[in-house]
Amino acid sequence: MLTASMRLTGTLNDGAEVYRSYFLVADFGSHGSGISSIVPLSLGAPMPDDDHMAVKYGGEEMALKAAAEAIKALPGNQGLEVRVVINPE
Repeated sequence: MLTASMRLTGTLNDGAEVYRSYFLVADFGSHGSGISSIVPLSLGAPMPDDDHMAVKYGGEEMALKAAAEAIKALPGNQGLEVRVVINPE
């Protein structure tokens, strides 16, 4: 199992400073696949329609990457600075 913290910071189009935080958890599926879960830690943080992501290949690493890419692509998160820490303490 892999975990990651993801923080997005920056300025929105209206000039407001923003800080958003997510926690990601990934685990192996069967035959090299991976499954990740997205947990928002900031009130009002945008979320994808599905808070679980599954990949057929690449295991935990690719599942975490898919979740991170989905979060970055959300309206309201585009253009923000992203910092990801794998297995935070």
